[in-house]
Amino acid sequence: MGEILTVTHTVKQTFGGGQSPDDARISGIALAKREALEKAGTYIESLTVVQNSKVEKDEILAIAAGVLRAEVVSQKNYHTDDAFGMEIVVNVVVDTSLLEERVKKQLQDRTHLTQLQDTQKREKELLQKVAQLEEENRELSAKKQSTEKLKNEFQQTSEGLTALDWFKKVEELWDGQKIANPEKAAEYLANAISLNPDYAIVYYNRGIAYKNVGQYQRAIDYFNAVIRLIPDNGDAYGNRGISFYNIGEYQRAIEDFNEVIRHRPDDVIIYNNRGVIYLKQGNNELGCRDAQKACVLGDCGLLEIAKGKGYCR
Repeated sequence: MGEILTVTHTVKQTFGGGQSPDDARISGIALAKREALEKAGTYIESLTVVQNSKVEKDEILAIAAGVLRAEVVSQKNYHTDDAFGMEIVVNVVVDTSLLEERVKKQLQDRTHLTQLQDTQKREKELLQKVAQLEEENRELSAKKQSTEKLKNEFQQTSEGLTALDWFKKVEELWDGQKIANPEKAAEYLANAISLNPDYAIVYYNRGIAYKNVGQYQRAIDYFNAVIRLIPDNGDAYGNRGISFYNIGEYQRAIEDFNEVIRHRPDDVIIYNNRGVIYLKQGNNELGCRDAQKACVLGDCGLLEIAKGKGYCR
């Protein structure tokens, strides 16, 4: 029998000087949600599937962010004799009857989990930057010195946190196999990119969103952007290769699959994908070689089909 548990967390965020109320609200909400999910992570750590999988500590928060939702339930301003601020209250509702299965699915999708970890890492860096700026802000205010130079830094950090928030909305559309609403995902990611154009994972996920709805050329444009920012990103090459395949650019698809295999020589999916193209081109020798390699790695589906059609022995 499961039960519904609610984790409540409160953050008091002061502001003033170079930090505007809006910047304080953005960073305060991000901090409150993160700390609430860290608290809820206690329930995830206790799950049998997590203990059996020997999940690392730094993965717990990423899993929590993938299977739970932190919601702001109240925010109100306050002031004391020497500070202004706002109090933010966040809840995370944990349905223990569903938690084990959701976490199990999350652990099976390592690519998505890696993306969640990347998001949490970036958020941590931004919140650390906020804390550093707040300390500088307090020191300058105490000395009655100008905090004007901090305003742009606070604003840029807030924009980074807002971009991450849009990206998290995309993650909420992930159903364990695909993005449930690619059009909405593309809209959210466009908002994120407008705020933080150098965040490669945003480009990657927008490419995935377009690939999933068959807009392969637009997907290729975004995978190109990822590869420019991270030249050894195997996932971007792999998905760009699939997109090239779907528009009939077989040789370019093979080149991308070659690049993936160079970095990940045991990627069974890529051997299958490349093998399909070779067989379609009539190159049975290379197609069968890839099918056999995929079979050695655990997936004999393509080899069995190719043998059934007389392409392979």
